[in-house]
Amino acid sequence: MMADIIAQSCEKAGIKLHSVLSRRNSSATEFSRKHHIPEHKAYSTEDDFFSDSSLDAVYIATPTSEKERLFRLCIQYKKHALIEKPLPYTISMHLLLHEARKSNIVWLDAAHYIHTVWYRKLDELLTEHVGKVNRVQASFFWPDINTGQIKFDPTLEPQGVMGDLGWYPLRLISRFVTSEHLQSLHTLLSRDDNRAIVGMDVTGHTDSGIIFAGHASYRDAVVQQKCEISGHKGRMTIHDFVMPYSGSFVYGTLLPCLEVEIESGMKPLLNKKTQEFKIDEKQHISMLKSLSHFIHDPESAELNSLQNECIETMKLMQSIEENPCSST
Repeated sequence: MMADIIAQSCEKAGIKLHSVLSRRNSSATEFSRKHHIPEHKAYSTEDDFFSDSSLDAVYIATPTSEKERLFRLCIQYKKHALIEKPLPYTISMHLLLHEARKSNIVWLDAAHYIHTVWYRKLDELLTEHVGKVNRVQASFFWPDINTGQIKFDPTLEPQGVMGDLGWYPLRLISRFVTSEHLQSLHTLLSRDDNRAIVGMDVTGHTDSGIIFAGHASYRDAVVQQKCEISGHKGRMTIHDFVMPYSGSFVYGTLLPCLEVEIESGMKPLLNKKTQEFKIDEKQHISMLKSLSHFIHDPESAELNSLQNECIETMKLMQSIEENPCSST
């Protein structure tokens, strides 16, 4: 699904859709015809695909079990990479990310919301309305059942909902919580009959006094994609931070703007205001434009910051899986 969405969006982002790699020649050919890729650029052999000198960047849309191997090929053939989340948090993957940085090979995790205007202005919002952060809460609930999707197969997607929905709240938390400052972590991972993770509840705190909570679930009956960031000045809340009702590939544009609610004081229902952010294009198109920009500016401070946040998300996921308080 996401490969289709990204392929359809390349032209709008000013990116030429060049080629496709699939395990089977038939599926590569089908994809190439659907997206008007020349048929001789429909590959089923990895070396032929990656050795194409006119290929600049690769979108890795495979199950997590295959991402590290394909990213290694990106580095070997000097191709920039946009990697669908979650990123595997093995030691070897961390080493590959470091090697890519040293070689000026640009990589990004394919989290859409980090490329929108509100996220780029987050530091300004925090300074003005929140102050020193002391609490971060984020959740993403999306009702779903197992009908054979990859995310319900632990051999292909071992992190289940934690790597799927959970990547987004954990990534936001990782902007404020780094592994070296983590003091405590309490987690509950819920599993289905096939041992796939279908629910994640995480709480913890840091040595700098930040308390955090992250939640993800397929089991709740109502969609929720909410984040709250609190500090000594006040609290800001976004009810649709992952896929805004203005500018996501899922919802399109159902509301004119993304709204940030700002509350303060002892009467938050009265002492509140809203700051609106108009999203002029869908988030994943902004993500593709960012990728293109960073390829031309690999020393960008913004790129370095986004990569560091991604790495911290991987470390936090590893800590969650290695130290669960309970697993049901």
